Amino acid sequence: MALLNISNPYTSELIATLQLQSREEAVEVFNMSFDLFQKNPLGLSKAKRIEVLEQFYILLKENREELIQLSLSEGGKPLHDSIIEMDRALEGVKLSIQSIFKIYGEEIPMDLNNASSNKLAFTQKGPIGVVFAISAFNHPINLAVHQIIPAIAAGCPVIYKPALTTPLVSKKLIELLYNAGLPDGWCSYLLCDDDTTSILCENDKISHISFIGAAQIGWEIKRKIAPGVTLTLEHGGNAPVILTAETNIEKASEDIAKAGFYHAGQVCVSAQRIYVHNSILKPFIEKLKNVTMRQKVGDPAHPETLIGPIITKKAQNRIHQWIQKAIKEGASLICGGMELSNNCYAPTVLLNPSEDSLVSTEEIFGPVLCVYSYENVNNAIERANRSPYIFQSAAYTENLNQALLFAKKLNGSAVMINTHPAFRVDWMPFGGQGRSGEGLGGIEYAVKSMQKQKMVVIQH
Repeated sequence: MALLNISNPYTSELIATLQLQSREEAVEVFNMSFDLFQKNPLGLSKAKRIEVLEQFYILLKENREELIQLSLSEGGKPLHDSIIEMDRALEGVKLSIQSIFKIYGEEIPMDLNNASSNKLAFTQKGPIGVVFAISAFNHPINLAVHQIIPAIAAGCPVIYKPALTTPLVSKKLIELLYNAGLPDGWCSYLLCDDDTTSILCENDKISHISFIGAAQIGWEIKRKIAPGVTLTLEHGGNAPVILTAETNIEKASEDIAKAGFYHAGQVCVSAQRIYVHNSILKPFIEKLKNVTMRQKVGDPAHPETLIGPIITKKAQNRIHQWIQKAIKEGASLICGGMELSNNCYAPTVLLNPSEDSLVSTEEIFGPVLCVYSYENVNNAIERANRSPYIFQSAAYTENLNQALLFAKKLNGSAVMINTHPAFRVDWMPFGGQGRSGEGLGGIEYAVKSMQKQKMVVIQH
């Protein structure tokens, strides 16, 4: 039997050893979930879903500290941010409960012509079927809540496959779900290697796939899925931010540092490409450098740490290689650019790297900001829009007409004005476009994606 060692990314200490499931065992999980849904095509009763999730919310609060420490140790997110993530997860459960009350159909008008006379028509909403949720490492508490709990709210059996670097939190969460009264089989924990996961995506017993992770993997999954399977893909991006001449530099530099360095830049909507008007470039760079240099990097368990470790040594090395390549291609290193001990990386600011370099064209998933100068705002928008990754973007301006221009012309599934591109609350729609994905997350939108509609017509 293959074993999986889970290590703390900061200390490299072995936390746990788990057993990977074989391909045969994984297929059996899918068969069991499919059979369960065939026997219960309307899913769990809505009353039961509410009862389970209300009790789950109570158990989450009771186990709050354990989950925070478990997430911190396996994922390396600093304590302050792990606490915020836990609070978001609790809010996500409440939003899921509220979403159950919105699962209903509508009356379709009849008696509008001879063909529709003496007929009554209405729609019903029901669970779509088996949900296969494949997750990423960077938010082990909240991603599990965002992928598992909407499926429960929708009435679907769900199979959850966590990232192999951060599987412990979701294992605990699923245990708590069953302690909350979830009937057997409605949520399965699947721990298997990436090759097995890829093959499982072809399984015709799946009705919906929820995937959060790398773009190349997500699009490969879409190519493989069986006919009729729906999916939500949430990939990454290299979020652009535009600063106009009248930007409040003090606020913008703090915002952008937060959006670029949060969780060491390992966030799908991290700020990465910053376009700054020439007139404020020099003071902005100085301010951003000062903000960057005071970021405390190190032990995620320390309450003052702002930037913790990169998830693996391999990822740390890749980030460093991309930065060094950008410098060789002409970028000016303002600060950072250093591998630190314990898988940490110094928060880095690059000025005017080549817009064809990897740090600009791809998602770096590290604490790196690329600053570019511009003279004309339309030119800045055009350059910001060159990326095939389209997720959240941002612009800073005190001019209403410019704000409306950005809202209209700046690419993004969401455009933030005078706040950073990593802003999110969990009741808003959230999802990438272009290479960044398709479909929508956000609790209510995830529940909707796991529903199917049936129309009923009655002759009377």
